[in-house]
This record gives sequence, C-alpha cells and structure tokens, in this order.
Amino acid sequence: MQSKKSSSWKPQVQMYEMDYLAKLVATSNELENHVYHARKGSSFTVSERGKQRNIRSNPFSDRVIRRCFCDNCLIPELRKYLIHDNGASLSGKGISFTRRRFEQHLHEYYRRYGTNEGYILLIDFSKYYDNIRHDKLMEEIVKRIHDPQELWLLSKILDNFKVDVSYLSDEMYKNCLNMKFNGEKQSRLDSKYLTGQKFMPKSLAIGDQVSQICSVYFPTRIDNYCKIVRSIRWYGRYMDDSYIISNDKQFLHEMLDKITKIASELGIFINHKKTHIMKINHFFTWLKLRYKLTETGHLVIKVNPKTVTRERCKLKKYRKMVDQGRMPLIDVQNSFKSWLGTYDKLLSYRTKSSMKALYTDLFER
Repeated sequence: MQSKKSSSWKPQVQMYEMDYLAKLVATSNELENHVYHARKGSSFTVSERGKQRNIRSNPFSDRVIRRCFCDNCLIPELRKYLIHDNGASLSGKGISFTRRRFEQHLHEYYRRYGTNEGYILLIDFSKYYDNIRHDKLMEEIVKRIHDPQELWLLSKILDNFKVDVSYLSDEMYKNCLNMKFNGEKQSRLDSKYLTGQKFMPKSLAIGDQVSQICSVYFPTRIDNYCKIVRSIRWYGRYMDDSYIISNDKQFLHEMLDKITKIASELGIFINHKKTHIMKINHFFTWLKLRYKLTETGHLVIKVNPKTVTRERCKLKKYRKMVDQGRMPLIDVQNSFKSWLGTYDKLLSYRTKSSMKALYTDLFER
C-alpha cells in the first residue's frame, strides 16, 4: 500500500493489484529460498538546470521489496548513527529542516563572536551517486547491520546497480574502481560497446529508495570526524553538499585536507570547482539560496536570480508546448504553483508580481 501511494493510476501498479496476493507469496518464497534477483527496470534521462541525470525506475514488484526493506530494516538501523544535522531523505527532515539548521548556525556564530567577520567552507562531491563503490559501502554498513539475511538482500540489490564497462581495456578495467566515473557520459555510449563482458561494482541508481538511504549514510565517517573528533558545532550536510562555519580560515583549509583524505579512502571525490572558502559577510550560495550575514547580525536570504530567469524561460516554453498539444494546461498550473509556493516567502514583492503578470499574460487569456 505504501509502494503504490500516488502511483495507483499507473498500468503496472494496476496489473500487480489484479492478483497481488499470489505475487506477494511468490516474492516471499523467493526471498526465503535465496533465489531472488533484482529485475532490470526502465531508465530515462531528465534535465535539471542544464545537467543530464539518469533516473532508474524499478518494476513494481521490486519496489514493494525495497519499500519493505528500507522502512523496516535499513532506515531504523542506520538512522541511529546519523548526525542530527544530516537532513536529506529522512522523515521529519528534508531541505527545509537543513536550511533552518543552517540559518540557526549562522545566528549562533554571530551571538558567540558578535561580528559578521568569518568564513564558511562549502564542500561538494563530484558525481556522488556514480562513484559510490559497492565494496566500500558494504564495509560501512556491515559495521551497523549484522543480520545475514538483510546483508544478503542488500548485496543482491547492489549487484543490480553494477555498470557495464565492456568498452574498457584490460589495464583500465583493473583500475576502474579508483577512477572517477561519469554515468551521464556512459548513457550516451552506443549500445554496441556494452556487451556484458565486464562489469564495475560501483554506482547507485538515482530514483531508487535503497540508493537514497545508502547515499545518506555512506559519508558518516566524515560527519563523525567533524562533529565528534573535531567538535565542530557549525557543520551540516545535505546529501553530497556540506558546510563548516569558522572564524579561522586556516582551520577550514586543514579540515578540507582531512575531509579530502577520508573521502579518498571511501572512494568518492571532492569537486574542487564547487568547493570554496568564502566570507560570510559576502553573498554565497547554499542549497540554491543566497545568504549574507550583516554587521547587525541580520541574515539576508535571497533567491538566486538564475532561478527566476530559468522559471521565466520555462513558462515561455510551456506556452509553446500547450499550443502544440504536447502538455495540458493543468500541468502548467501545477508546476507554476509549486515553484511559487517554494519561493513565496523569499521572493520580493516586485519579483512575485512580475512572475504572476508573465503567467497571466501567457496563460490566463
């Protein structure tokens, strides 16, 4: 019932429900007899802010297993070892929780030092999902989960995520786990190069529930080092984005070196183009919002201007798609309402008025 929530209109869900009791019994027998194999689902690509992301959609029967496995095994066991300021993909948390904690940390910094002179280290992992090694992930999870049945099922699910790298030479294949992998480039390869002769046990599928909880837990060694070993109060992480606030710039350089070393041991890579040390009294971007701490302790929060420009371009494209019959008007309305609701409290009166006027001019007539 949880797996079909918001998806009961889909044909594959309705087909499953026609004789779901028999299918549940068959699935249960497969798991008990250790003959279960995760099935290949469909894949598709979405464009998000100019980035191509490969999304995996699992067959509904596998989705039922993953929902049960995550809700009753993985999440209850692993959540106990997550720091409070790790807010992605967990019930009761999310992006709003992470932003509130981040703002609280900035206010605490000002109250302690009485100044807006300070620095923030913003850390980003490069191709995070693509470069999570299955062996390293299992090493970390085995420390917390000891049930052999659960570990067996997790290994079966991870085996479904392995990547076909038949196009690599034998020499490159030996070192492929230590090389940075780009799944988006892989998806553009001609299928004739993917012969199934060589597989790389690396990468997690975006859109899979098991992938989400595993990716939330995987860098816990970095979280514990920052929070427990170095006692950093003003540290937080949202999936592959992290921050540290300090009044000592040299300390942040030292922390970056330590985190880079731990990340290397885990097999993930720091994105040095997006990893910066910036002053908190200048505008900087965190989770798509721009922040600045003023001399009086006031925290200025703005929406990135690119976000507004992107939405204006999107509305104009929607107009053409509606005219061509490729998109129903109700989908445009829902999309714009969702966007406006997300940034309603952060947009200026002038910006909101201009966006509503553009929408009215394009669609309300």
